[in-house]
Amino acid sequence: MGTVLLIGVLWTAFAGAHVWLSSSGVRPRLIARLGAQPFQGLYSLVALATFVPLVWLFVTHKHAGPLLWTTLGPAGLARAANNVLMALALVLLVSSLLPGGAAPSSMLAHGPATARGMTRITRHPTLAAFGLFGVAHLLVNGNLGDVVFFAGFPLFTGIGGRHQDGRKAHAIAGYDALIATTSIVPFGAVATGRQRLVVRELSLAAIAIGLVLTVATCTYHGALFGP
Repeated sequence: MGTVLLIGVLWTAFAGAHVWLSSSGVRPRLIARLGAQPFQGLYSLVALATFVPLVWLFVTHKHAGPLLWTTLGPAGLARAANNVLMALALVLLVSSLLPGGAAPSSMLAHGPATARGMTRITRHPTLAAFGLFGVAHLLVNGNLGDVVFFAGFPLFTGIGGRHQDGRKAHAIAGYDALIATTSIVPFGAVATGRQRLVVRELSLAAIAIGLVLTVATCTYHGALFGP
């Protein structure tokens, strides 16, 4: 149980440091004192100092704690949903990393804020990718330690996404309209009619790379990450 508690503590430290350092009361003062690039370095260093121990603790203590479920729902359906969600997560992640793929919500974006391509699917593609990763793994990992670790990803996506939205709404022209017409949850705004999906705007390279990574991950998951 100590391991499970420590996973929760490290998640809290990681999320808390992110929100605090990027808050409107702290971020401008640190940038004014340190400069933009040194601030980015500090931000990344703090993130690594909390996230790396979190991942290391989980990797070295996988399946800690009592078993709450084997799979959420029928095993075949849970595994299929896991694969679909991971494919979407990897496509979103690759899309956000490719040149020209940064969303208006990204830390370095300055506007104007417009929905295009993957941003029509989610205005936070990087965060959404990690959120989907967590949900996908919750479907097939039911030990308490696994649940605390993987649940942290969608929780952080929600907290971090809303925090970024609040800051960007004051700094970027048109961001309020972007919030109104897009969603954090992938396809949420499309499903409710607030946004439309324009296939021609999507990056075929991101989709192809994401799907290749999905196949490779499914094929070699046991060898790379264990059961």
